[in-house]
Amino acid sequence: MLYTPFRYEASDIFPRRILPIRPELHIIMSAGTFTDKTKRDTATTSPMFELSYTRKGSISGEVDNTLVEVQPGHALVGFMGSVCAHAEYDRGENVRLYSIWASPRAFNEFCEAVSGKSNISFQDFQNRNYAFYHCRMDMREESILGKLDGCFLGERDAINRLLVESCVLELLSINLERLLYDGGGKGASGLSRTEVDSLKYAREILLNRLESPPTLLELSSLVNLNDCKLKRAFKLLFGKTVYEYVREQRLEKAYHLLDSGICNVSEAAFAVGYTNISHFSEAFQKKYGVLPRVVKRERHTLA
Repeated sequence: MLYTPFRYEASDIFPRRILPIRPELHIIMSAGTFTDKTKRDTATTSPMFELSYTRKGSISGEVDNTLVEVQPGHALVGFMGSVCAHAEYDRGENVRLYSIWASPRAFNEFCEAVSGKSNISFQDFQNRNYAFYHCRMDMREESILGKLDGCFLGERDAINRLLVESCVLELLSINLERLLYDGGGKGASGLSRTEVDSLKYAREILLNRLESPPTLLELSSLVNLNDCKLKRAFKLLFGKTVYEYVREQRLEKAYHLLDSGICNVSEAAFAVGYTNISHFSEAFQKKYGVLPRVVKRERHTLA
């Protein structure tokens, strides 16, 4: 059964595809090029949570008389009550937009799943009729959105619904962690805002230095946390040890380099800090189920 908290006039572009994921959770893909200058008016029919990403240019409009823009490289998280929205598009404007809709009840259940707390609710974030947050994307989200592109825009007639569901849930998890730990005071983990900021800075350092990451002692000095606190709190906040996080991000970046055709296997391995190709191939196969040369070969075949 479709969850439709919006009243809108359907078109070939908005939405191009609506896919139910779970009860009261849907992903909507809108894509196409406008042949004429177009105005769109929509309105909510019930309160809703929305997570949006644009894969083309910026998309702007007004929601409840508030100017809102979905920007490339950012996630837009919104909490809507009874609101109306208006947007205008120029002729020739090309859009590709992913929106994830969830009911307040579903949102509350996901918050509990992420935090282990049952006292976090939709109303905690909806401090006005429409509240929204911009979040800079990271490498994980870019990888996930690439998978969604493959599902929705690939050559197969049927969509891999299991893969889409896993992508949607991971995007929700990433952004719920941001919401839960970016608030004032202490988040659901018991970490202070200062500690969370330090840990996020640590993560940023690691992402920028995947090929040659700092030692734990060096990292702890850079973010002003002692090494014991850093080890415990990093896993508490991100669900992985520092070592596990670096390894995962290295492999994800390597996969992107191979899948995009930018590098061959040895170049991809060296680019993310592996000096032993055999160790790289073993770790890659353990994570993705295939050897890195298979990804490179399939990319070459498709090209």
